[in-house]
Amino acid sequence: MKKLTLALVAAAGVWAGPLAAQAPPADNAALRQQIERRFEVLVLTDRVVLRPRSAGGAVRLIELGEKGIAIDGVPATGAEVKEKLGSDADAILRLSYLDTAQQRALFGGAVAENPSTTTPPSQPSTAPAPPPPLPPLEPTDGRRVRRGDRIRFGGNVRVDDDEIVTGDVVAIGGSARIDGEVRGEVVVVGGNVELGPRALVTRDLAVVGGTLQRAEGARVQGQLHEVSIGEIDFGDLAPWRDWRRGSMRGFTRTLALMSTLGRVAILCVLGALVMLLGREYVERTSLRATAEPLKAGAIGFLAQLLFLPVLLVTIVILVITIVGIPLLLLIPFAVLALCVIALLGFTSMAYRIGQFVSDRFGWGFSGPYAATVLGVLAIVSPLLLARLLSLLGGPIMPIAFGLFIIAFIVEYVVWTIGFGAVALARLDRPRPPAAPIAVPPPVLP
Repeated sequence: MKKLTLALVAAAGVWAGPLAAQAPPADNAALRQQIERRFEVLVLTDRVVLRPRSAGGAVRLIELGEKGIAIDGVPATGAEVKEKLGSDADAILRLSYLDTAQQRALFGGAVAENPSTTTPPSQPSTAPAPPPPLPPLEPTDGRRVRRGDRIRFGGNVRVDDDEIVTGDVVAIGGSARIDGEVRGEVVVVGGNVELGPRALVTRDLAVVGGTLQRAEGARVQGQLHEVSIGEIDFGDLAPWRDWRRGSMRGFTRTLALMSTLGRVAILCVLGALVMLLGREYVERTSLRATAEPLKAGAIGFLAQLLFLPVLLVTIVILVITIVGIPLLLLIPFAVLALCVIALLGFTSMAYRIGQFVSDRFGWGFSGPYAATVLGVLAIVSPLLLARLLSLLGGPIMPIAFGLFIIAFIVEYVVWTIGFGAVALARLDRPRPPAAPIAVPPPVLP
């Protein structure tokens, strides 16, 4: 099926390319305005490079050349372009149908070979000057380039002053020391961030549960997000009063709060790990959950109803058949696989909820790891609030009990929809985008 899809995309490009090359100048002018409104354009000798003007997107760089389209340095098919670029995909595909000379002429980087669009030598060119060049992908001062993300769980991350990290820097349960350049985002949960005098972070920086130490000369071109935990006076809280009176009720409530915080930390770590290993699948699953939440929830609920009966029937069948007895060893692996699917669905929901909350309040958590952690905190926030209110005791307990019910419903709905969305995303087959057909201009008598 994948080979058939690639063949269809290639065939569409072969037939649509000549048609797009014959597009009238008015259409090309509109295409240029559409591209320059959304991207910064750099015309090189053998390709055209586009960089999104908004720094919050998942795509950082698009290259169009003789070998096709490459997104962030990775060649992309028509279906992948449609999936990653969304509404901008049609303009990018139309631009890719032009040859290199026509692309350069479109943006004023060179004169096209088509005589009808060539400016006579005696007349000055009216094409506007090309936009300022983008920063080079490779450094010119001899520094080392570390491609990809740098992620650490339960440890510290360090970027030396002679290093350039092209991806994100994430530390969960540890700190980060940045002395060089990070061309992605910096996210630290449960640790501190230290920026040296030559540090440069080209995108956002977020610190959750820690502090930011910034030396003079350090630069952060994105937004700063610092979420710290203030000092709390526990002297008058119910657990301490209960302990002074010899009651264990305060101890159990505090232990319940600590266990909830531990579970939240584990969910954040597992969510970041799932995002690291399967970011593309997580994004596709989150889109299906957003598009069809009722259908995904119904599939997830049906899977929960059928899980136990199917498991029992399978075990009985394997026991009564001599050949099936060795297959009983596979039952724990099947249960583990279902747990992995459920975690994948939960991470997809947390990622989408984190993006929604960030956009709603203007926090700018556009990175996948920061959005996932924010989504987990948003999902479990009713439960955390209920645990904190239960520490006060007294007349606050009815409110805390109501929050416990709300927290259970919220988490159940998120896990159920996420599980069903994984099934829907697994059955979804991307289709190649329809090639635009250029209508030739009318022939005047």
